[in-house]
Amino acid sequence: MEDREKLIKEKINEEEEKEILQLDGIKLFIWEKLRNEKKFKVDEILIDPKFKIKLTECEATVSIDFLLTIGENSFMVIKCSSSAIESWERYVTAFARSVKDYQIPYAMVTDGKNAKIINVIKGTIVGESIDNCFTREQAIELMNGFQRVPCPENRLEKEKRIIYAFEGIKCPTVK
Repeated sequence: MEDREKLIKEKINEEEEKEILQLDGIKLFIWEKLRNEKKFKVDEILIDPKFKIKLTECEATVSIDFLLTIGENSFMVIKCSSSAIESWERYVTAFARSVKDYQIPYAMVTDGKNAKIINVIKGTIVGESIDNCFTREQAIELMNGFQRVPCPENRLEKEKRIIYAFEGIKCPTVK
């Protein structure tokens, strides 16, 4: 029986490690796409930025794969996923709405091919392919005249709770 448990654990660890490697590959692909094809500058792409969110009864440090900035403003958060991007759509939206004192206007979740690109303020999907991701030039144009809009106070706690719940399931178990 112990051998069977050991084999199951090994198989689970192997699958988790494959998923982590696949995710790292997606992140590298997105980085290269942002730099080479979409023409963002290195200092406009923050990798794994961390934010503190305060809930009524606790505080948590959260992160996202990429944060694109234009000038002094955050433009887009990007979450890479090796499976089921639809399941992370709500997370990136909540993240963009609540980690700053204003809503980051765009969010994207991608598996490297497919994507959900979200206009956070309107709550609408504006693209469904990695090719639909904005170029730097488009981002500059979209941010021209950008007004910082805070998340409505009555929604802010809910958005933070969504992030907090997702944080618990996105951590890899491989040590």
